Amino acid sequence: MPPRPRRRAAARAGVGGVAVAVLLTTAPGATAAPADAPAPSSRAQDVPADAPAFLRGELGGAPGRAVAEQRRPAVAAAPSAVGEGPTSYPQQPDLRVYPDEPADASIARGALPYDEIAPRLQALMASSDYVSAEVVGTSTQGRELLLVTLTAPETQAQTARQTAWREEIKQDPEAAAADADLAAGYKTPIWFNANIHGNEWEGTDAGLRWMEDLVGRAEAGDADAVTTLAGSRLYLTVTNNPDGRVAGQRRTAQDLDANRDFITNETPETRAVRDLAGRLQPLFFSDVHGYTSVLQVEPCGPPHGENYDYDLFLPHAYASALRIEADVVAADIEGNTYRAQDGSVTTENTGRIQIPYRDIRSGWDDWPPIFTAQYVAFQGAVTSTVELPLGRVDTSTAEGRAESARRTGVNVQVALQVLTSTTDYATENAAELLANQVEVFRRGSAGEPLREIGPDPDPTTVPGPDQWAEVWDETDVYSTTFPEAYVIPTGDGQRSATSAARLVDQLLRHGVEVGRTVRSYRVDGETYPRGSYLVDMEQPLRGMANVLLAEGSDISDRVPSMYDVSAWSLADLWGADVDVVEDLPGTGRTPTVLARPVTRALPTGDVPPTPRGTDLRLELTGTAEVRALNALLADGVPVGLLPDGSAVLDRSRRDAARAVAASEGVAFTPTPDVTPGSADVPLQRPLRLAYTTTSSVDGAGEDLLSLEELGYADPVRVTAASLADGTSDLDDVDALWVGAPLGRGALPAAALAELRAFVAGGGDLVGTGTAAAALAEQLGYLDVTAVAGNRSGNGVVAVETPEGGLLDGYAEDRAFVYAPVHFTDLAAGTVAEQTYAEDPLVAGHWRALGDGTGGPAAAAGQASVVSGTSAGGGRAVVFGTYPTFRVHPVGMLDDVARALGSATR
Repeated sequence: MPPRPRRRAAARAGVGGVAVAVLLTTAPGATAAPADAPAPSSRAQDVPADAPAFLRGELGGAPGRAVAEQRRPAVAAAPSAVGEGPTSYPQQPDLRVYPDEPADASIARGALPYDEIAPRLQALMASSDYVSAEVVGTSTQGRELLLVTLTAPETQAQTARQTAWREEIKQDPEAAAADADLAAGYKTPIWFNANIHGNEWEGTDAGLRWMEDLVGRAEAGDADAVTTLAGSRLYLTVTNNPDGRVAGQRRTAQDLDANRDFITNETPETRAVRDLAGRLQPLFFSDVHGYTSVLQVEPCGPPHGENYDYDLFLPHAYASALRIEADVVAADIEGNTYRAQDGSVTTENTGRIQIPYRDIRSGWDDWPPIFTAQYVAFQGAVTSTVELPLGRVDTSTAEGRAESARRTGVNVQVALQVLTSTTDYATENAAELLANQVEVFRRGSAGEPLREIGPDPDPTTVPGPDQWAEVWDETDVYSTTFPEAYVIPTGDGQRSATSAARLVDQLLRHGVEVGRTVRSYRVDGETYPRGSYLVDMEQPLRGMANVLLAEGSDISDRVPSMYDVSAWSLADLWGADVDVVEDLPGTGRTPTVLARPVTRALPTGDVPPTPRGTDLRLELTGTAEVRALNALLADGVPVGLLPDGSAVLDRSRRDAARAVAASEGVAFTPTPDVTPGSADVPLQRPLRLAYTTTSSVDGAGEDLLSLEELGYADPVRVTAASLADGTSDLDDVDALWVGAPLGRGALPAAALAELRAFVAGGGDLVGTGTAAAALAEQLGYLDVTAVAGNRSGNGVVAVETPEGGLLDGYAEDRAFVYAPVHFTDLAAGTVAEQTYAEDPLVAGHWRALGDGTGGPAAAAGQASVVSGTSAGGGRAVVFGTYPTFRVHPVGMLDDVARALGSATR
């Protein structure tokens, strides 16, 4: 594979012959510089005329969209409600009581309706000072996300002491390891998350019953219950997806799977848990799901995540699963199911549940950190996904509802045992779990290499229980080498300042420490200007930092199949330049590269002075710039598109430029006077879009969310049926986004006529995959063969963009694929706008099919994006890559905008 210039591996170098050192942390007793403070200089009071507008005071210091949690203006996004938590316990607010919802799908399942949760919690709080509750967010549709805490009452001083110990564990792990008071007095944090998949109900019901039972026993004086609540904080996020619970659907109201969203954080439901993970810092975390026919409790089989301290994770993860298995088997719950010797499911109590590490030896959850349990593990916790046994049935009949209620009853009993056994295991082993968490953070802070468990392990060399060793073999060995640092350059070395700021803010939200350098420095021939962002990998959450930023690995030959995505790099897919520094050691007491910690990215908006003869140019280098362009057009501001694809704004529109610079964080640059009318393409209004989608939920799904991310307002959803019956049309549409087939089978004649009229009028078609290619060919835009690859193949791929093409200028050399498509047999008039590299797979899992086709070798060198023109003058652009996948590869969306931008009205 050709080298990738923008992810340079920088060797140890020096500044003027002096070796470079890095300092990200603030010395004890020192005060960190404000996150938005400019880097110091000898004349900090002087602000040059060409300084960014936010430093000149023209934008009021507003951080702009670059620091916002949610990027689409059409979607409201309140700040995180997680906060710092109660200052003492109990905290017992009056919870919002929702009106009765007779259509709540929980009722047919035989589970608790959402509207009855708050009253039940209110009654529990009224009965005991062991119970606290708080609102930690709201769902997409505005339902409250509730965290309940069970613990013995604490004064403000006692709560402050617990908070200080928690911070010491992460920020000063060496001191924490030697802190006898901490070891004796720290309350064991154990966290259960329920109902992240809306139609997997019973974790909520079981969690409430478990709390009521434990509190009831403690109030009655049961010694074990009192001891547990005195020495622990037990947390329950009651329902992580209340909208899905009510609707009876797996996904959120955005039609996104929240349990696939822990890197991207597109959903408010996921953001709440992400923020809680850093605040609660659990020693044990369990995410309660369903349904797998027989109870399933992790840990997972290979491939194992490369960035975990697995020697500290696995022993207790497996031992706790075995403990749960033993307790569930001993409980002999009527109606429960078990795993037979041949792997089938039986009602006979065989003594076995399903434990993936032991029973599913390939492809289960452990590899990608998109899942809740795999994500929370980076906090130094033992984590587990629990899948309850008995699944859904048709509830349209009385018999079906009765059977569903029976299954719910069984699942609740099973989940109750899981919660009880997990709590017992975690409290009994609290000292070792705490020591392991401290050690995870210590290793990260010290920059120590991962300790690999070899293929023939001696369990006596690994602390903790040793049952895991009888299963472990060479297929379990996964590890990585951490770089010394990642650099996110600023200035000319950064393709997109707004995308870089967005990436920095995302890292910070995940708890990753980021600094800004206070002076320029040179590493391996590259000079990084003052203010570049530095992610020093000597930090407590170095595993989190690396899993977010590393390119990943090609694991195609290591496991036969994968359950979900196999690559996800924010450095590759979020539109910012990120450089890898392999070796940047310190030099002792006086570091020569100083990076001050930040809590947010510095604002990026800028509108420079525009002397006579100059206008304002906006390079469309990222989604923020595209949104800014659409916002200007929506406000009636005429804009020109220059031949290089950038936008130009008359200097008389400086106020409009300042407004979008403040709201979106975009930076304009002076350009020679070019009036919009004389620009290459004049734009007078935003594009009017229609779209097709795989989403089954109107007003939701990755296609609509991606278009909204780009600032396209109110796209119209169309289907074959809606075009045929006239409930939607393409009369005022400039471009049609095809994210899915319009319908099954042949298009109705009326729908086809509507489409042909759209083509004759010069409408454009842009989309992904074989569906878009087939429609574009049917309508006469393209003459090409779309070749579908392995449907489960996915990952980060290397791509090449021809000079002078539609995507030239801002396209990156990495893209994302899932069920990748390439194009062959391009007829005259069909153009390859991008191609797969000769060795395309950078990271992920993409294998050839049994007949040798469908793999990366077949796609190598072939077109990954093609375009063509219809007789009516419209253009089609079809991506064989997947730029809208779960709204994750946002760095590819500016290519989508460039493709859509061929429709200029």
